[in-house]
Amino acid sequence: MLSLWRFLRQQIINFMTWHKKILLNNAKEIVSSGTTYVILALVFLLWHFALGIKFEWQTISPLSAPSVFVRVFYSAFTFCTIGLFLYVIKFYKVLHDIVVKTFGMWELYNLIKAVLWLFLMYISYAYLVPWLFSVLNASISILFNIANLVLYALPPVGIALILSIVYLLSNKKLKYEHRRSN
Repeated sequence: MLSLWRFLRQQIINFMTWHKKILLNNAKEIVSSGTTYVILALVFLLWHFALGIKFEWQTISPLSAPSVFVRVFYSAFTFCTIGLFLYVIKFYKVLHDIVVKTFGMWELYNLIKAVLWLFLMYISYAYLVPWLFSVLNASISILFNIANLVLYALPPVGIALILSIVYLLSNKKLKYEHRRSN
């Protein structure tokens, strides 16, 4: 029984760190695509400055919450947030001890877990995910407006940033191609 518990614990730990492995394996692609978008945003902001558009605070919302039909997302999100919290406080163990060990009702235990899971997914859909996306959009909007203000106040900084990023990327690519050819 103890070895089964250790195995399950290790599986949970492995599952919770899958995103770290994926991010580390794809770090170069993530950084290069993110850098491309940053350059495009800087060029866009400099273009606004060149057109003579005055600085004004803008609200942007590039991220939108997935629809209710993306059950996989909501199930995974629930598992990593509320479900993990309930697991850490040992709610499921207490429920198992009460329903199964005391009364011997596996069907009732599974039904309670299923209904609870659907309720938690509803909470995620109705409250947590919209709140998360509004916070993310507000953060992106603030960063965008700060960059816009800096570029509006100091356009040479924006030009220098764009040129230095392009130079660093092209220099890195040339070094990579040089190593590859040798």
